[in-house]
Amino acid sequence: MRTTKILVLALALGVAGWAAAQAANQPEVLTGTAHVKNATGAVSGTLEVRLRRVTPEFDRKTVETALKEGGYPRFLSAVRNAPEVGQLVLGGGAPFAIRYARESVDATGRRLVLVTDKPVYFVGGGRSDADIAARKGFEVAVVELRLDAKGAGTGSLAAAARVRPDGDGGVLLDDFAEQLITVSNLARKPS
Repeated sequence: MRTTKILVLALALGVAGWAAAQAANQPEVLTGTAHVKNATGAVSGTLEVRLRRVTPEFDRKTVETALKEGGYPRFLSAVRNAPEVGQLVLGGGAPFAIRYARESVDATGRRLVLVTDKPVYFVGGGRSDADIAARKGFEVAVVELRLDAKGAGTGSLAAAARVRPDGDGGVLLDDFAEQLITVSNLARKPS
């Protein structure tokens, strides 16, 4: 398991900056390559994000307050009750509902943080010591994507994760895997 401190997990960030696809009420589609490597080998596959909108302010505050005041259990409940704002697809498989999407914009481009309502993959789950009990508590996936002004970029994916407040207003991300899945060749698909 890996724990990472995320600067406010973009849970307190938020600047609208949608492209023409959102103005036309079409989902923004981002594609990339997800890579993961461990001691026994490496795997890569496609990653696709279909984002219809960022999480509305009311739902964002509900999720953030739940994490701050009730920790992971209340956060998990709030995320699962939030409306679906998009989908995450790995390797052409079944889509996973994105229930939380935050966007921040700065001089270098956009940062998107996405949370699904269930885990998408247990990296290392095939190990004999990775039994069902070890998976307990890793009940969401968290994606962070960084895009430049042209819509190209990179990112990371905690495919089976849990989040918790760190006590300083930030967020800790616990990942089931030993390291985050990297996302490369990220690009916005033309609409």
